[in-house]
Amino acid sequence: MAMVKSDAYGHSMTRVAQLLEGSGCSVFGVAEVAEGVDLRDSGCRGDIFIFLGFYPPDVDYFFSHNLTPVVFTFEDLVRISEAQNERGRKLPVFLKFDCGMSRLGFSPNEAVEVFSRCRKLSIEPVGIMSHFPCSDNRHSKNSQHVADLFYRIDCQNGEKLPLVRSICNSGGLLYQPYSHGDMVRIGISLYGYYPDGDKGREKKDEEGLRPAMSCVSRIIQVKTVAAGSGISYGHTYITDRETKIAVLPIGYSDGVLRTMSNRAEVLIRGQRVPIRGRICMNMCMADISAIENASVGDEVVILGSQGRETIDADQIGEWSGTISYEVLCALGNNNPREFLA
Repeated sequence: MAMVKSDAYGHSMTRVAQLLEGSGCSVFGVAEVAEGVDLRDSGCRGDIFIFLGFYPPDVDYFFSHNLTPVVFTFEDLVRISEAQNERGRKLPVFLKFDCGMSRLGFSPNEAVEVFSRCRKLSIEPVGIMSHFPCSDNRHSKNSQHVADLFYRIDCQNGEKLPLVRSICNSGGLLYQPYSHGDMVRIGISLYGYYPDGDKGREKKDEEGLRPAMSCVSRIIQVKTVAAGSGISYGHTYITDRETKIAVLPIGYSDGVLRTMSNRAEVLIRGQRVPIRGRICMNMCMADISAIENASVGDEVVILGSQGRETIDADQIGEWSGTISYEVLCALGNNNPREFLA
């Protein structure tokens, strides 16, 4: 299953799904019903799973748009049963169990009751799901415990049910081979990143996952300021020498998080240069004193490669105190996008 929720982690849900479907992928995962509707309306023919439940009025969309609900409450089982009875048509339903995430899902201890309730409601579950909380740590013993708990669920009461079993996220796929089951759900690794960040690659020069997204801007003004000049709001950076500054038309409303102020770097003419002062809503400033002839219109790489240098979402995550997932969503969802595939 290709996870294309949250607009495919900022990469465009519909474009990513079209590309993957053309390459043979036939199963897609989204968070909300609205995403599933948009994906189906865009022409997606594959199975589309909805992971965050549904509001009662939205149950119609499962039928009209051929969507698959992932159910984690008894109340939603009742709603689906009522909807099936009204339409004389059954839905393919997956059941979500919480095996250690302390998030969505029935308790494994409720499995007998869950399956019994499904029989009484004439719901025929076709699969069960759970989620690893620590699979990004390849050495964690937690994942083995969670997997053992999950794979015992369909044996409750001595009954072996013919269910599709799915627990693996990207970390599970890469680091927990004993737990793959019938269907893995690929998220961050689909977009070129390891779930444990830069540690995911064994050797720095090893060919591995390749990031799909880059983010570029342009210099809109170059100016020279004297030593002792404060840069941006609050003057959190004071120049200690005459400094050449490039003003860039990208800021925290565009996904360049304010927490990167005075920490981040960008690429200009193949060189790393530091961001100086606080990042503004629509702008930030870079110190280009070390670059000869930098000028208005020069390309600025926020995320990606230029020359021999590369800045990836893991490094941006370190500067901003977050992870690659948030970086990709922030940059991808807040800027115009050009698709090269």
